[in-house]
Amino acid sequence: MNRSLKWFSRVVWLGIVVNLAIAIPSIVAPQFLNISLGLGPEVSPVWLRNVGMLLLSMCLFYAAAAHDPLRNPAYAWLAAVSRLIAAAFWLYMMRATTYPDVMRQFFFADFSFGVVLALLLQLGLPPQSRISGESLSSIWSDIRVTIAKRLRSATTWAVLVAVIIIAGVAGYEFWDHLYRKYPDTVYASAEDHWKHGAIGLGSDSRIPYLVFEVLPRMFPEKLPPGPGGWASFGFIMEDGNELPVGFAKRQIGFPSIEATCSMCHTGSYRESPSSKPKLIYGGPAHELDLQTFQHFLGSCASDPRFTPANILAEINKIEKLGWVDSLIYRYFIIPGTIQGFAEQANLYAWQNSRPAEGRGRVDTFNPTKFNVYHLPDDHSIGTTDLPQVWNQAPRVNLWLHWDGNNNQIEQRNYAAAMAIGAQPDSVIPDSFKRDTDFLLKLPPPAYPFPIDHNLAQRGSAVFKNTCSECHTPEGDKFGKVLPEVGTDRHRVDSFTQDLVDRFHSVRFGSILFTSYRKTDGYVATFVDGAWARAPYLHHGAVPTMWDLLQPAAARPKVFYRGYNVYDPKNLGFVSAGSDAEKYGFRYDTSVPGNSNEGHEYGTALSDADKWAVIEYLKTL
Repeated sequence: MNRSLKWFSRVVWLGIVVNLAIAIPSIVAPQFLNISLGLGPEVSPVWLRNVGMLLLSMCLFYAAAAHDPLRNPAYAWLAAVSRLIAAAFWLYMMRATTYPDVMRQFFFADFSFGVVLALLLQLGLPPQSRISGESLSSIWSDIRVTIAKRLRSATTWAVLVAVIIIAGVAGYEFWDHLYRKYPDTVYASAEDHWKHGAIGLGSDSRIPYLVFEVLPRMFPEKLPPGPGGWASFGFIMEDGNELPVGFAKRQIGFPSIEATCSMCHTGSYRESPSSKPKLIYGGPAHELDLQTFQHFLGSCASDPRFTPANILAEINKIEKLGWVDSLIYRYFIIPGTIQGFAEQANLYAWQNSRPAEGRGRVDTFNPTKFNVYHLPDDHSIGTTDLPQVWNQAPRVNLWLHWDGNNNQIEQRNYAAAMAIGAQPDSVIPDSFKRDTDFLLKLPPPAYPFPIDHNLAQRGSAVFKNTCSECHTPEGDKFGKVLPEVGTDRHRVDSFTQDLVDRFHSVRFGSILFTSYRKTDGYVATFVDGAWARAPYLHHGAVPTMWDLLQPAAARPKVFYRGYNVYDPKNLGFVSAGSDAEKYGFRYDTSVPGNSNEGHEYGTALSDADKWAVIEYLKTL
């Protein structure tokens, strides 16, 4: 080889090394690469691993060109041209994604390699292998002659027509069964839309409806104790509705379900064990065991019985699928679901090193830190109660979340949607706005039991003297973060400055989460609808209001949460007894992140004054 071709070979090998430097981390450590490149929520580990495998394949292709460009001039030219094609792609991506700086680096790398390789080939290859007007004309002439000869054959025409027809039919069937989007259901009432209207999650966060239907029947032994089916996880089932509250049914190719805001923000109560549940719109989903639900899906994915053949057999018991549907489910939908469940289990494996979250609680920001922004695991515990979201209008511009880390409702709502799987291009703006407007005007739930109004009036005066400084807008401490409250710090410490920096620098579509801040305590705010917020404190460490008015040493050390029969006397849900133990989660205050200390305001009141305050709180 002459000097130009030797340099061509060296540059190709250099390009292979550069590709491998990206390909290997993409496959074995995608989160590390994500952090290094400064990527964000649009870029999943699955996508990065696919990119890594593509780059490995390209390296094998380039190696043939680098080894002997004289022997393989076509490979050599394709190696240069493929770099230029890649550069054109990155140029497009600079405008189409929210990471133009990263795409710009890739563009300059591929463009530089492509231009240098093309110049070296043009200088080093013999004349017959160089690119010229004459050679291009000759190539085009040969292509036309070959096509003309083929088209003169009747057999070729028949085969071509058959291939076109088959490809068209197959393409239509794939589009129809996997990608065709049908209009989403529009509900007449705001309440029904809140319960079942889709807000638009990404495809990775949807579950095929028919698979969802058969899972509890296929794996009943994996369900937690409870009434059976999806209700065992604390999902609220309503008579006459095929889906639990908090799920929307959509059809994008195939019927699927996705979570809605109401999954975490709708509760229920019963007046007695024999009563039917009544919904609390915008209330904490205090029965929901979201972590166990996630573990259930991961356990199903790893079960040897969870195969396309077995799932199809169960599906056909409730709905007979045609042969095309069966093929699509067997080879595409079900394998994708199994892979998705397994990937979800891997993404949340960090939970295994923390205490169980339990019913009505969730680690709010660690999923965003680790799974969305791909920050390294700091071993923090961020478990808190699922909060109420009613009566949002008076909260506009107040500091939100338990620790007062955000004062913009729109940003708060979009961040919450992102945490459950929404993507910038998947959110349905009109639907999302409808839920937002519903919450702005949704009143706190009225106390459903009798109220002693004379006692409540006395309690109003006690509340004003003891509680109003923090919990009414006229109070000096209202809306402020109060480290001196002394409640468990794990949640506030889990929300880090590193996460704030990511919120401020990485866009979610058109939104940049600039209103987030790091605080050092928990915020004092309204206590409207206090009866429906139990258990109390930011992490639900105290079962009833009566218990909250006792010194920390006198509060229950162990109780059961997630049972929905109400205790109107003590203002909270029943948290002891055989039924509470059977259906609830055993909450142990000695576990890290579960301390019931702090907020000892009102604990020095007389018992008479405490009961009066409790009666007054029922009126809010």
